[in-house]
Amino acid sequence: MRQFNNWHSIPVDPQDFNLFSTLNSGQAFRWIFNSTLNEWHGVINGHLWRLRQMEDSNPVEYYFEKNSDIKLNDVPFDLRDYFRLDMNLSNLVKEWSLKDEWFENRFSKNCQMDTARGLRLLRQDPEETLFSFITSANNNLTRITKLLCKLCSEYGNPLYLGNGDLRHWTFPSLEILAQPGMQDNLKKIGFGYRSKFITLAANWLLKNGGRSRLLELRSMSHSEAQAFLLQIPGIGKKVADCICLMSLDKLNVVPIDVHMHRVAREKGIPEASCKNITTKSYDIISKSLSDFWGNYSGWAQTILFYTRMMESKPNKKLKQRISRVDINI
Repeated sequence: MRQFNNWHSIPVDPQDFNLFSTLNSGQAFRWIFNSTLNEWHGVINGHLWRLRQMEDSNPVEYYFEKNSDIKLNDVPFDLRDYFRLDMNLSNLVKEWSLKDEWFENRFSKNCQMDTARGLRLLRQDPEETLFSFITSANNNLTRITKLLCKLCSEYGNPLYLGNGDLRHWTFPSLEILAQPGMQDNLKKIGFGYRSKFITLAANWLLKNGGRSRLLELRSMSHSEAQAFLLQIPGIGKKVADCICLMSLDKLNVVPIDVHMHRVAREKGIPEASCKNITTKSYDIISKSLSDFWGNYSGWAQTILFYTRMMESKPNKKLKQRISRVDINI
């Protein structure tokens, strides 16, 4: 039996795993950065985790405080599954670089420590991902995080680490989100018009298979999963594709937003020349980019989306701004 009561490194090259870019890329919204401790706190599979990366050139570390018979180089399943640690990101970047000069130029040998290079595609819980992306409509990262933390602190179950100084919450269940009066309660904590769609979506899901049905979508085709999701109130094609990519194992799906629309235009995709995206042009642009990047194109899109988001004028100081945001609720 081995005593685990301190920090342990994840044996993945830092070039292939950057914690800040991964957790701040618009995939997941409930990881909280504690600037005092210089670490991230988040919930995976109902467990509260502490993660840190002291420097971009250092490996990511996790805190494990229980007695365990895990071998020295073993990584807990929650982390291995969530961060897709069994997938070799270096090989994927090489594949994308052969097809897209942007990847070749961005991640050349002279730029190996570019933090976007280590952005990992997350495998998230589909239920939480669905409601997170309904919340993301016409919103920004900091506000989405605050709203979801308010939601979970009000209606989730508390989780504690150590002596109770560190805490987080589970995501509320469908049954709780579907309760009578929940729409008004959500409006009171700032969800606005999204309150209606959250309660409608929860009620619809409970009548159509609930959580187990969402998990079944992982074994279905993208078109089948997307068609199911589009029936849910508050979900359009972009949100459906984000859910498919980030929680339902549809790794070749490319969600199209304003950033990807510009990328498609730059790459000469004819349907991207129009200012507005129609249902038909959305499908064509998404498939064209998926075909262009090939294997795991959704992961390629996530990296490109992150770099565009960070380089856009309102987000140039995003890292410095978020590093000062400690959510105390």
